Amino acid sequence: MVRPRSRISAVTPRIILVLSFLFLMIAAIFGLLRSYRMDVLRADVANANAARDAAEHRRVTQETELKTRETAVAGEEAKIAEAENKAAKAGAELAQLQKEKTELQTKLEEKQNEIDSLQKRIEEPAAAAKPSERPGAASTPGQQSISPSPPSLEIKAEPVEETTPPPRRPKRLKTAPVTPPQVADRPATMSISSAKALAIYTPPPNYPSEARSQRITGSGVCVVSVDPRNGSVTEASMAQSTGDRRLDNAAISAFRRWRFKPGTVSKVKIPIEFQ
Repeated sequence: MVRPRSRISAVTPRIILVLSFLFLMIAAIFGLLRSYRMDVLRADVANANAARDAAEHRRVTQETELKTRETAVAGEEAKIAEAENKAAKAGAELAQLQKEKTELQTKLEEKQNEIDSLQKRIEEPAAAAKPSERPGAASTPGQQSISPSPPSLEIKAEPVEETTPPPRRPKRLKTAPVTPPQVADRPATMSISSAKALAIYTPPPNYPSEARSQRITGSGVCVVSVDPRNGSVTEASMAQSTGDRRLDNAAISAFRRWRFKPGTVSKVKIPIEFQ
């Protein structure tokens, strides 16, 4: 009985050592598996954090871009609103200018009517005075019903001459010398005193500022066609150019606005000099 107990006591420590070694191996294996799983979990957590940071960065970037676009859209809307306001102001100014233009045209027509009425009043005493100035005309019955056509005058530096004199010319008007007009602070020497004596409205030519700054001078002759019925200029052209188109246009533009006494002239040559 003593021997079996000794055998059991001898075997038991070995079994315990083997079991202990097995338990240690199992524990080591579980520890390795747990550490591996921990590494995997840590890697997954790091990847998740990186993905979250990337998503957050994209969200911030998108919000920034959205704010930038909203700011740009607001700026464009402000520009559009400003452009609409300017367009509205321009439309209002245009309407105001058109209204002023209409008023000025109305005033001009009224002034023109006043000028026509004054011309008629001036013509009536002149027509009444003609029989007394020409006593010999009453003694010629055959010529009382014949009225000579308006003479065509050429007004140059020399005295005015009639190109087509009628059989009986009316008594010439005595004209006083007229000072040439001042043009843009520089005199345009014009031998047109006779023309001014026959005209009732003589706006002076404007010396073009560009030509004046370049010291461009010249002289020429402008031919003016006049309607004998109302004395308005129907056509104006340069018979002799001044040598510069700007000076020619200035002279033509001024002479087209002239008005002569009705029934006095039908065609006039007016010399002009810019210096």
